[in-house]
Parts: sequence; C-alpha cells; structure tokens
Amino acid sequence: MAHGLTDKDRQFYLDRALMAADWFVAAQLGQYRPLASEGDNRLKHESDVLPGGGDPDLDWNDGRGRLWNGNRGRFLYYYHMPTGKHVPGLSWTQGRGIFVLAEAYKITGDQRYLESAEFAATYAAALQVLDPGFEAGRGAIREQTPQGEWAGSLDGAQAASGLILLTKVGGADEWLARGRLFCDYLLRNFDEQKGMPSKVLTRPVPSDQHNASGTIWGCCGQCSAIPLWHLYRQTGEEQYLRPLIWGAERMLEFQRADGAFCVYRDTAGKTPPALNHHWGAGEGEERFVIQNDDGLVTVVLAAYQATGEARFLDAMVAYARYIMGIEVRDRPFCVFPVRANNVLDIGKVAGLDFSQWVLDHVGKHVLDLQVTEDVSTDPKALG
Repeated sequence: MAHGLTDKDRQFYLDRALMAADWFVAAQLGQYRPLASEGDNRLKHESDVLPGGGDPDLDWNDGRGRLWNGNRGRFLYYYHMPTGKHVPGLSWTQGRGIFVLAEAYKITGDQRYLESAEFAATYAAALQVLDPGFEAGRGAIREQTPQGEWAGSLDGAQAASGLILLTKVGGADEWLARGRLFCDYLLRNFDEQKGMPSKVLTRPVPSDQHNASGTIWGCCGQCSAIPLWHLYRQTGEEQYLRPLIWGAERMLEFQRADGAFCVYRDTAGKTPPALNHHWGAGEGEERFVIQNDDGLVTVVLAAYQATGEARFLDAMVAYARYIMGIEVRDRPFCVFPVRANNVLDIGKVAGLDFSQWVLDHVGKHVLDLQVTEDVSTDPKALG
C-alpha cells in the first residue's frame, strides 16, 4: 500500500490480520495441542491419543474421545459469544480458512498455521466424492458433511482452491492431487452450451446438473472455474484454461455500462430478486446488482493474465471504479471485505493504486468489528 503508510502502520495491519488467522487455529474443531500453555503449539495427531499411546491426564472427552468427533479439522461457520454455541463450517468456509492460514504461514513461518491448514485439509478431503461408479461426479466436493447428498460446484471450488494453494507453501502433495480431482470433475462436465456444472447429487440417484441458460446463477455460476486457474499456475497444463476463459467471457455479458455486474444479461421485464447474501439489496434496478460476486474478479483477472486481452482488464477496472463510487455497505454478507479485496487485486494487476479507498473504510467496516481482548478473551471469539 502507498499513501504514506509507515512500517508501524504496516505492522499494525499485519497484527490484526494474524489475529484473524489465530482465530481459525483456536476455534478449529477436534484439535489437540496439549502443551500450548507452555508455548509449544504443535498439533498432536490421532496416534497421540489412541489407547495405549494417549495422555493419561486427559479424560475421555478431552483426549481419546476426540477420535470419535466427525468434525475433526473443521472450522466454524457461526459462533454465538453469549452462549458458546456454534455452527460448524462447510466446504467454502473450509477452503477460505485454508487460504488465510497458508498465507499466515508464508508470512510468519509459524508452524501451527501450516499444521492447522493441513488438519483442515483432511476434512475438506473427506467431503470429496470418490464413488468409482459415479464418473460424472467423481472429484466434486460435498457441501456440508462427508455423508451429504449434494455437492455445489461453486462452494466446492473454494475448498479445491484452498487445497491447491496449500501445496504452494509446503502442504502435502495429496492436496494438489485432491484439487486436480475437482478440476477434472469440472472439465468432464463443462459444456460450452451449458457452462460449468452447478452441482452433483449423490442420493437417492447420483446425477450431475447445470444451471439452465439465463437463470439467476448465469454469471456467478462460472466462478467455479477459480481452481482451474490455481491448478494451471501450479502445473502449466493448458487444458484447464479453456473453461476459465469461456467463463470470463460469459461474465462480461452481465456487466452494466456503469461497471456493476447483474444477475441477468438484460433485466428488462424481470422481477427483481429477493434479498439474500448475494443480491437483492437496494431499490428498483439496484436489486439486480450482484453484491457478493463469489470470486468473479479472480476469474476475469485470470483470463486477462492468460490471454493479455485488454477487454478483461478494462471490465475489472470499471468494476473497481463502480465499487468505489457507491455507498459502502456491511450487508449483505460482509460485502465491504469482499469488495476491498476485489479493488486491491484489480489495482495490483492494472498498476493502479486503489488502496486509499480501502484505508478510508477498513476501520469502520473491518477493524471495529473484530473481536479484540477488550471485548472477549474467549479463544473461539477472539480475532
């Protein structure tokens, strides 16, 4: 960032980011770090708590009982501070948590971030469809649990991206292989008439599905191509580029003249969508605007970097300028952090400095909302 940030400023922002990474570590389910109070944060594995090899000072719930916990390695989705109750995460939150921890490890070298990310990867891997009799769905990633009956491609793409990116910072080769399985699932089911597969159903009858052309997911549905870019960057295998570039081209068809992206190519005569975590905010035509774009920027910037075609970058710069020109919101779905990342990524690729807009709003819309020690010392809330 520019705009006169001092080393002290940079350290402040890094410390707050690492506080968030620490939350992923502290709140991760089923973990066992018996010597953390003594400064040893190493994660112990199943062999350390098996009968005959466990810690004799631990009772069943704290020690060996962890092996019976099907949520081992899972991050939280929601945490209710007054009661301590939580909702466990799902495929996309698992992937995004791995993003955070992999980057924290890359910056700090703190082994507990890598251990926690790999522990998280074991849960993401358990979500993967590997039924040898269901070729169309092989490699898809289930939404919530390993027994789940459906696997959404868009959310699975976040988990697959996390697995691929984890190998870049020293994660096991298995995670790259798992990410490739998901990307191959996309390739098998990609169709230039239908686009990316939207989901897989494993029960009662295995099937794969696409969103019908012209549906409300016509734009964001192509964001499932994100891991194709990450895998290409890792391996250089060009077969993964064609669906990604195709998806980026389709996305541009949903962009308005002012830079915003909408849920339909043409909104004339359409009923505005109801408010949810993606769209429907505001009044009138604004309800068609995609607020949470699910990684659209990653796909379109990747298409620019792969092809060098200015139309992709021009579309993204227009999008960034649209974002910076409208009211800053917190809803739906933490929209400011999503948009701030978009603006910074676009500026970085375009050689433009958009950081001042982020700095102007990050206090109110991010830092003031972060749980610090003056609010709570609960490890499942702090950060």
